[in-house]
This record gives sequence, C-alpha cells and structure tokens, in this order.
Amino acid sequence: MIIDLRDYSSHEPVAGSVCVAGAGPAGIALALELAGKGIDVVLLESGGHGYESDTQALYEGDVVGDANTDVASSRLREFGGTSGHWTGLCAPLDPIDFEARPGVPHSGWPISRTDLDPYYARAQPYLQLGPFDYTFADWEPQFDAPALPLDPAMVGDAVYQQSPPTRFAETYWDPIAENPRIRCFLHANLIDIALTDDAVDHCEFSTLEGRTLRVRAETYVIACGGIENARILLNCDKQRAGGIGNENDLVGRYFMDHLNCEIGTVLFADETIDLSLYSEVVEADGTAMQVGLKLPFDIMRREQLLNNTAFLVPQYENTTFSNDFRGHGWVSFSAIVKAFAHGQRPDRFAENYCNAVEDADTIAVGVYRHVMRPFAAKGRALAAKLRQDAEQSPNPASRVYLVEDTDPFGWRRIALDWQIAPSDLLSLRRTHELIGAAIGAAGLGRVNVGITEPPDLDVVFTGYHHIGTTRMSDDPRTGVVDRNCRVHSVKNLYMAGSSVFTTAGTANPTLTIVALAARLADHLAGIVPVTAKGARSIGKS
Repeated sequence: MIIDLRDYSSHEPVAGSVCVAGAGPAGIALALELAGKGIDVVLLESGGHGYESDTQALYEGDVVGDANTDVASSRLREFGGTSGHWTGLCAPLDPIDFEARPGVPHSGWPISRTDLDPYYARAQPYLQLGPFDYTFADWEPQFDAPALPLDPAMVGDAVYQQSPPTRFAETYWDPIAENPRIRCFLHANLIDIALTDDAVDHCEFSTLEGRTLRVRAETYVIACGGIENARILLNCDKQRAGGIGNENDLVGRYFMDHLNCEIGTVLFADETIDLSLYSEVVEADGTAMQVGLKLPFDIMRREQLLNNTAFLVPQYENTTFSNDFRGHGWVSFSAIVKAFAHGQRPDRFAENYCNAVEDADTIAVGVYRHVMRPFAAKGRALAAKLRQDAEQSPNPASRVYLVEDTDPFGWRRIALDWQIAPSDLLSLRRTHELIGAAIGAAGLGRVNVGITEPPDLDVVFTGYHHIGTTRMSDDPRTGVVDRNCRVHSVKNLYMAGSSVFTTAGTANPTLTIVALAARLADHLAGIVPVTAKGARSIGKS
C-alpha cells in the first residue's frame, strides 16, 4: 500500500516490525525482501512519485573541498531515489576490495567477497541484469568482436553488465503498492530519532506542510544515501552529543567517490585494429555488457595499487565520431530532450537549462555530429582515451559535516569536504604505465599516461557516487556500523546503502547496495518475529 502522508487522516502512531526510511534501491529492495519473508514493513520516502523542487531542495549544501563534485543535483529525493537517472553500469566489488591492503590505509572490510556472492546473485534480477557471472572467459566465446591479444599475466579483461537502466519508481511502484506487508508513506521526511538508553524508541516524520507521523518498530533502517545517512545521524543530537553513532567522531568521515576522468591515451601501431569489443555495448545471451581493461590482483597487491577498470574510448580519424563534447552541459541538454520526447516535464528543468545555455557551443557541436554520423564513415581508430571511475582511498579527512544553515525542519545542512589524495592519482598513473607496458609487449602500440607528477587534481570529476560516511568495521573505533550494518551503539538501528562501504573499489555501487540490502534482510529475518500470513502489525489508517 502506498499512502501520501499529506492526505493521511489518522493521528495515531503507526507500528510495524521494521521501519525503513528511504525508498531508493536499498530501501525498496530491503522492503520487498523482508515482505517476502513474512515481515511487515513501514517504508517512508521524503519525496513523491516524481521530482518536486521543494523536496529536492532539502538536499542543498555546501562544497568546500574539491570543487569538481556536487551535493544535491546528483541525487533524486523521490520514490525510486537516484535510480531515476543512473546510467545502469553494474559489476560486483572485487575480492581484493574487501582485503586489508598494504599501501591502502584504512582498508579491509569485516566481510569478504564470498560472504556477498549469494546476495549478488539475488541482486541481479532487481536491476534487470543477466546471470551472476562477471568472468570474461565465460562470456568471450559468445562475443562477435575479438579481444586485444594482451598477456593475461599483465592485463586482463573486465566485464560489466548493463542494466536497462532499471528505474525503481517505474519497476517497483506496483510491487510495493500491491504488497500486503508493506505500507509506504510518501512525503514523509525523517525529523527525529528518539532513543531509550541503547535503542530507538520511535521515529518522527513530517511533510513540508507540517503533517507529522510517529512510527514505532522493533527495528529501524536508514537508507537515505551516502550523504543524507550521515546528516541524519549528526542532526539527531538531542540525546547524544555529536549525534547518534558518533561516539568516536566517525559519522560523516571517509567520504569517497570514484575518480571520474578520461585521461591517458593508447596510441595504436595498427590503425585498422578492431576496438568494437571495448568501445560499444556488446550482447551475449540477451545480456548487455561493457568490457574494460584491469590489472591482475597479484599486480595490484605487489605494486600496492588502488583498483581501476579502464574503458577504451576510440578517437577516430573522422572527428564527427569524437565525443569530446560530452560534458555537464550535454548531459543536461540530453535530459531535457529525452523528457520532452516522452511527453514529460524534465526534472530540474531550470538547472539543466542553465547548464545547457552555458555550454551552448559544445552542444551545437554535439548535435551536428549526431546528425552527420549516419552519413559519414568513422575512418581509422587513431587512438583511444582511457575512461574510468577509479578507486579513491579511504581518507578520514574527506568528510561530510554540519553547517549553521538550516532546512525548513530546522535541521542543519551539510558541507562536503571531498579530499582526493595525490597518491590516488599517482596510483592511477602507475596503473596506466602497466597497461602501457602490456600493450607495448604485445606490439600494439604505446600509452601516453597523461597524469602529471605531481598530479593535477583538477582532472578528476565526481562519479556521482556517494560512498562511506557510516563505514563498516567490527571495531567501533574504526567504523560506525558492524558487519551486519548495525550502528555499534544502538541495538536496533541499521544503515543501508553505500554509506556503509569500507572501501569504494572501482565498480559502480548500485549492485553492491542491493546485495547488501538482501543480506541485511536475511539478518533481520533472524531477529524480527514473523507475523501470520496476511496479518499486519502496522496500525490502521
């Protein structure tokens, strides 16, 4: 059942077995998993079914660190969350990502990749992906295009699967609305977490118009995103100075994003080389995939390198096929055009319009090239840029913290101090050098690494992936939540989403977010009583 809190008539508290704040991929997957186990869920979402500017404005905050990032426009505060504009690229974290790695301070999850493997398999269908298989050798016989003849001991091929992308608001609206064990409230903003000595007693929610709702449950889960999860805990400081779970000043710290950059160039000796396996979405058995280059794990360990997958972006002889016009302005322009093509009002129209106007010259180039491509030949692939969302090392100084400015509920807004260590880019530089050595050894050409020494941090842009801030560790001195995502100092409060990641890896985070939600559902099913079939422990309206 889906209810708009603005129209809810009862003033009685709502009760349920599990209260989940946030109806993005983490919250929706968790609610459906719990309901499938016979557990009643109260799911609450700040926004409505679509974009609303006044609700979206609750995300606004300051950027005080690296300026090539963003706080509000990269997230969507609505049912389905940021899946409303994600690109759909998916891969699991690698086994090495969970290890405590020499040369990567603060690394090491309390769980391993094998602990998550069964949940990755369960997460695949939520994102409308193929089978849980990311081994290149398993897929290679089905590809029409050839792989580069590189020594696998030097460089391997990495497989990512491509979601349609799944829009959770479209795909899971009806399953949530029709599930008798889920009651979902829209326009319900979390405004307080009330504690007993060591547990949550209840949570308070409110609409922007002031209609309030109290929810009582046995277990509470916050699934509001990497920045908002930390903001919620920090603002709930009436009973615990410094905020809930912040006894060791860790909430908001270790903020990570992926280092999004297109830097480094492969110069090929043979200009007739076939790069289609790497430059296009390829299909096998109905599964859409992208293939990139990755160093073997033993080399990453030996060289003490961060993780990275480098995708090839061909630079063709005919510049009509160059995509160098694809910046923020082009992304905004594309969003407007796609929305109007579907008869919809574009999300964030004013913001996207301004971005497009500021970048009008390059947009004109992009439009011209798209019009001309059906009538032109690509010509030779003279080179290929290396595009990546490289791993950022966990850094306690990279953080989210509260500022004095407040939102309509009186909650303090945040400042994002995203700090990239120069060593992160030097790790990427060394990765490109090793890829270049493999390409040279195969007689295919050479690599211009592009990253200077010392590095220019301005070449890195946000991957729009908010990671860390309530990190996982078995030791409360080094993490906010334990291996089961429970806040160390509160026995019935859990965090969900990428805020619990201990390290970022290089894989896009959505698949791991959903896998962790499925794992959390299994954990909660073992501690939350299951009601009789068809019964609901949530209050009547």
